[in-house]
Amino acid sequence: MNRENPNFLDVLKGSQLSAVTFVQDYVQLQFDGPRLTAITTPRVHRLNESFEWGMPEYRNVLCERIGKLVRRAFSIEGEEIKIEFEDGSSISISLKSADYRAAEAAHFDNPPNPTCVW
Repeated sequence: MNRENPNFLDVLKGSQLSAVTFVQDYVQLQFDGPRLTAITTPRVHRLNESFEWGMPEYRNVLCERIGKLVRRAFSIEGEEIKIEFEDGSSISISLKSADYRAAEAAHFDNPPNPTCVW
């Protein structure tokens, strides 16, 4: 069974990450219009390294994705939201219930389309 659901995030393909906003205890990723709000903090994967909230280089590595083009973006129910960039790096947001810090893990806004909530 393929649980991958690229429909909501497919619009990000070919766009660039244009801004990263840190708002108290969550992060917003802006893509020249669409915005992904991550209440469950994202992980950044670069080369063979993974960076998590609280690590010394986390903010720098996340912000270094600004200007990178999205190769693919999708979600896998109960697993993760993943944004892969053309340079091979990626950002992931866990959708595992144990990682939720609130009632929602993330939401995706792409007006005038309805907001997608995980």
